[in-house]
Amino acid sequence: MLSPDPKYIFRGNMSCVHCVLFSINPNAEHLYAGTIKGNVHIWNLNTNRELCQIPSGKESCLSLLCMNNDLFVQHKCGLIKAYKNTGSQWILNKSIDTNFYHYCRFQSLSEHEVLVPLEESTVGILSTNTFNIGLKLKCSGNEDLGEAMVIKPLRNERLVLVGYERGTVILWDIRQSRVLSSLKLESCPMALDFDNNVMKGVIGSPSDNIQTFSLSDNSLFVNNKIPLTNPGISVITIRPDAKIMAAGGWDSRVRIFSWKNLKPLAVLDQHRETVQDICFSLARTRTYDNKYLMATAAKDGYVALWDIYN
Repeated sequence: MLSPDPKYIFRGNMSCVHCVLFSINPNAEHLYAGTIKGNVHIWNLNTNRELCQIPSGKESCLSLLCMNNDLFVQHKCGLIKAYKNTGSQWILNKSIDTNFYHYCRFQSLSEHEVLVPLEESTVGILSTNTFNIGLKLKCSGNEDLGEAMVIKPLRNERLVLVGYERGTVILWDIRQSRVLSSLKLESCPMALDFDNNVMKGVIGSPSDNIQTFSLSDNSLFVNNKIPLTNPGISVITIRPDAKIMAAGGWDSRVRIFSWKNLKPLAVLDQHRETVQDICFSLARTRTYDNKYLMATAAKDGYVALWDIYN
């Protein structure tokens, strides 16, 4: 399979890029990139130039969210910050320190709630209004799950999938703080995504395969495995239209699969080090005339833009 060329590559002084996020609206088309240095670089997609940087801290940026016009920055040390855009600059509005050094990305649960990893195998719900953590999900048994590694809320704001360090994925009813079902994997889940329309998901890990699973009647079931040439998946994302799935590997490759039949479609080899994040734009970009523009970020310090199977 020949690798298509990217539409553009952002090469600024970013060092290792951990996370990327599109922000597309009628007034601006931007791409945010969070780095190992703790900074957030904001790029203008119309000019492909860097607009500004948010010096968010010395600890690595792990993940980014845009909610209610605020930018939320999650640091690997457990610090979460919310910034407001005044028009001329970004101002720190709120922050909370969970005092938990981790590798699990936070996830938006609802308009005013964010799921955050906490110590001792716990996941909490952070209110974006008060910046307090309320409800917490923690198993009551003696099983050593290890720390939370991946979190994926489902569409109804009630069910959440959490993957743990020791290789277990649990389906939670978060409003009742109750475990509904679980899966036992061969290795630690490093990446997870789920399609609510077909009730099917995928899990990436250090192993040499991608595990698929399904959800039916609040029960989880293991399905097929997708073999990989090289082991290690760090990020996996199903495109919003459910046409393709993209998996970023430790071998610097981005593998594209048909989501319907899991057939491999392409291998993107632009990056030179581990792929850290993959995201898709949710709205059409004027510059690239593409609704599902894909951005990939890696340890090599580059962010690549792709027009894949549109």
